[in-house]
Amino acid sequence: MTNNDFDKLIKSASEKLGSSPESLKKSIEKKDIAALSSVLSKSDKERLRRILADKELMNKLKTAESPEEVMKLLGGMK
Repeated sequence: MTNNDFDKLIKSASEKLGSSPESLKKSIEKKDIAALSSVLSKSDKERLRRILADKELMNKLKTAESPEEVMKLLGGMK
């Protein structure tokens, strides 16, 4: 995934979370899960916890080629 793709993903996610892209990016870079989860519903917090605990999925997300691939990986998660 290129930096441009990452920025597009951050922008899209921040709009859905009601946050600024800059704030979301800083939280991600700092690995500040508390800040990230403060805007999530209870079910979304649980889903985030499951995603972060899934080492195989995290490796796939790190090597994703595009935001679309990231969304496909996350959308297929049960």
